[in-house]
Amino acid sequence: MTERDTEEGQRHPADAIVVLGGGVLPDGTLPIVGRTRVQRAVELYRRGIAPRIIFSGRCGLMDDDPPVTEAAAMAALARRMEVPEAALLLEEDAKDTLGNAYFVREQFLEPNGWRSIRVVTSDFHMSRAAWVFRKILGAGYDFSFMSAASGLSPRELIHRALEECKITIFLNEWLEALEEADEHAIERLMNQEHPGYADAPVLTHGEMRRRLDAIAEINRIAGTQHWLTSAAPGGWNGRTERRGHRERRGVGPTRR
Repeated sequence: MTERDTEEGQRHPADAIVVLGGGVLPDGTLPIVGRTRVQRAVELYRRGIAPRIIFSGRCGLMDDDPPVTEAAAMAALARRMEVPEAALLLEEDAKDTLGNAYFVREQFLEPNGWRSIRVVTSDFHMSRAAWVFRKILGAGYDFSFMSAASGLSPRELIHRALEECKITIFLNEWLEALEEADEHAIERLMNQEHPGYADAPVLTHGEMRRRLDAIAEINRIAGTQHWLTSAAPGGWNGRTERRGHRERRGVGPTRR
């Protein structure tokens, strides 16, 4: 790992720490997933891993705009943890992991010539996020992932793992032909095809949802979720826990 000189003359292993959004609650605060990601990033910042933190995220792909963006909510917590304002950068356009990688590159990495980043996300999200970042950034960047403990219960982690499986299958099918760091193909994907960013996307939100539901059915994920609900001890009825889980994790579905 090479060290980087900064404008202050200090040396750091990376140019920036990038934190991926993990939802925001209706009152504008962070769910536990978002809080643990910020805490991990601040720990790395204090260890001198990088001189700045980029918080990335607007909201979930299927969500309406929240009262504050994920990036703004994460930065607010970092300020309360006494990270200097000059070290905080916000990317507020991303609605999914593809957007995290793309907009961080477009808004911060390329303009500043930053080539080395450490990406912080939750343990359950690491594999998919690493795959997406490789697709968008390619071999021209030095990037690695730093895990943040999710803080979720075993049952919640099972649900997240099932969701990750479904989304990963979908992305592998959708982006199978996309070569790593293919600038023209990535621009076409984001500006013409992606339902979160294109004005008239080739793939609509409804089509994406139907495909995800079909993948879940094919892989019996939906059946597994039903089994988890019906097999819960103590007469758990599902509705209360699902509502509580939604309130803890933030508005809308898991990020695509």
